[in-house]
Amino acid sequence: MRVSVIHRSNCPLTPNPSPARGEGSKRPGYVIFAVLIVIVVLSLAGYRYTEAMASEYQVAIRTTEAAEARSYAVSGIHYAAGMLSDPNTLYGTLNGNPYDNPTYFSSVVVGDTNASRGGGRFSLLNLADAGGAGESRYPLRYGVSDESAKLNINALILLDPTGEVLSKGLLLLPNMTEEIADAIVDWVDTDDTQRPTGAESGVYQGLQQPYLCKNGPLNSVEELLLVRGVTPQLLFGTDRNRNGVLDPSEDSEADFSRGWSEYLTCYGRELNIDSGGLPRINLNMADLATLSNELTPLIGQELSDYIVYQRASNKARTAAPLTSTQIEAPPAAIRGIVQKLVDAQAQGTRRLSSVLTIFNTQMALQPLPSPPSPPGRPPSTPITPVLVCPLNDPDTLDQVFPLLLDHCTTSANYELTPRVNVNTAPAEVLACLPGLTSDDVTAIVNARSGLTPSDPETLSGAWLVTAANLSPTKFRGIERYISGKSSTFRVHSVGYFGQGGPVSRVEAVIDTAQGLPRILYFRELSELGRGFSNLPR
Repeated sequence: MRVSVIHRSNCPLTPNPSPARGEGSKRPGYVIFAVLIVIVVLSLAGYRYTEAMASEYQVAIRTTEAAEARSYAVSGIHYAAGMLSDPNTLYGTLNGNPYDNPTYFSSVVVGDTNASRGGGRFSLLNLADAGGAGESRYPLRYGVSDESAKLNINALILLDPTGEVLSKGLLLLPNMTEEIADAIVDWVDTDDTQRPTGAESGVYQGLQQPYLCKNGPLNSVEELLLVRGVTPQLLFGTDRNRNGVLDPSEDSEADFSRGWSEYLTCYGRELNIDSGGLPRINLNMADLATLSNELTPLIGQELSDYIVYQRASNKARTAAPLTSTQIEAPPAAIRGIVQKLVDAQAQGTRRLSSVLTIFNTQMALQPLPSPPSPPGRPPSTPITPVLVCPLNDPDTLDQVFPLLLDHCTTSANYELTPRVNVNTAPAEVLACLPGLTSDDVTAIVNARSGLTPSDPETLSGAWLVTAANLSPTKFRGIERYISGKSSTFRVHSVGYFGQGGPVSRVEAVIDTAQGLPRILYFRELSELGRGFSNLPR
């Protein structure tokens, strides 16, 4: 019998014995390192994500705060528009002084002071030239600046289309040359005739990037940078960030100034109304009865009759000493004549070019009957009564002229071409007015310090004659260029927080006429930097 021997190791039903410790293959250990690496990478990614989210959160806060600061600055623009467009607020609350009034224009709180960073605030800053030197030339004042205190380029070319008044005025500005003055006039006049040293389209067409000469009014002062010869430094000076301070980054060797932008503007509006906001009496109205009825209660019967009679006749002549055949007539000499004109509803035939046209005039009346001459002698020479204008008397002039200038006009237009406000214009601008000497400018600047802002004499500019001793004849020469009122203001508003943070700066020009403010110009200035380090809290 054959017996088969089955080895244990070959038996499928018998499990293999476990290998002894230390024998056979080992499990690999790199897996744990891979896991650790994955954990580290995920941890770093999580950290970076958290850091990014924290940064984004801070950016969101900063962006929100910057937007809030801008809204505070814009609020200052609307705040100023509301204050300046209400005459009761302007001459009552502000006492006619919106130019340096920290009580109402410094650190005005917006919203809740318990909000983040102490709540919002804005300040309105006036950096107009104070006439000093160095750092004191542009002191930090809280208020707005008067656009009517500047030379209005668009207005001057309207008043004198030849451009001579504008050219001569520009030449008196610091650093101005004849070439640039002529080029500016050529830019805004309506013709293509080039002035002797000016520039019309032919000059600009020859540039590498050609363009046409505008031959029309400016839309902004910045547009002057398109005029040949005008540079940013000439126009805006060395105060690049417009804060009134010579900063280390600005040119300290050059004369620190704000350039021609301090003296020039293209914005302005003037309504033909009196100090009470009512339309002025038109001395050139056709109906003499209406003219007499409106003038008499205002300026008295004598001067009213003189104006009405002068409108009805061509007898007015320049005043001169009376001759031996003339006699001064009493003012009542034409009372009956004027009354007949009024009763007959007569129409005026002679126009007055100015309110002061009647000054220094006289009118010869009907000669008196000559008395009979003795026999053998030549006939007696008739005696002519001469009526002298009541304004020729200095006392009457001082009393009546402010009323006449405030309440009367020779224009039927409701809106006038904007004029220079002599109450606020700097000496450099006053010197540009035709016919004024340096002594006249000095007298004007010295006399206006004691003016009452709401007084009709101030608002009409009549104080130039009554207080600054400007002759009526010289006043008549500049009358069409000057005013005593403003309705257009430049507002520099800075928005910020009470406890530090972002700062926003904006600038606007506001027209406040008729109590309906309009923003004529708006510009962001935040890109110029913070500018002001010590804003009031």
